[in-house]
Amino acid sequence: MEGHSIPKALLQAAVTLILAGGVGNLIDRAFRGYVVDMFNVLFMDFAVFNVADICIVVGGFTAFAYYVLFASKLEELHETDHNG
Repeated sequence: MEGHSIPKALLQAAVTLILAGGVGNLIDRAFRGYVVDMFNVLFMDFAVFNVADICIVVGGFTAFAYYVLFASKLEELHETDHNG
């Protein structure tokens, strides 16, 4: 079971980042009525964003990486554990 620690940690990090970003934006929306955006990229025309947005995007990429790298392998392992 030690081989599962890295994929499990990757998935937990992804879910944690996505939830943290969502809760952060929700708190702003609840207390201020709007979400405070603070990062403005000056060298290109890009959306203004905040730390919560960064968490959501990084969490999404992490979840995608988990799915691409580990999901099928863990599914196969899970099936062999139940069938064999």
